[in-house]
Order: sequence, then C-alpha cells, then structure tokens
Amino acid sequence: MEREILDSDAAARLLGCSRSHVQSLARDGIIPANRAPNGRWVFSRQALVSWAAGERVAG
Repeated sequence: MEREILDSDAAARLLGCSRSHVQSLARDGIIPANRAPNGRWVFSRQALVSWAAGERVAG
C-alpha cells in the first residue's frame, strides 16, 4: 500500500490549523514530518492521523 504524502497546506487542512502553525510544529519536532529534497516539509497522512489520535508515532 502506498503512503499518502501531504504538503504543508494539505496537512494544515487535515489538522484544522494554519500552514505556518503546521510548519512550526514540524520544525519543533512536535508532529511527524520530513524535509523533501527541495526543502519543503512533507507529511505522511497516516502518521498525522495517528499523532492526532494520540498514538505514539515514530519519526
């Protein structure tokens, strides 16, 4: 199964907050995120849903 990868805008819509807030949470290591080769934040939809549900998420 292929993981759905979200950009900052899609992650913000999923979590119900602003893009800048999502990026701040990612920068601070609060939410699971990675940097793409172009420097933009990318997010696994599955990891964000698990994080929002209070489950422990690796990486």
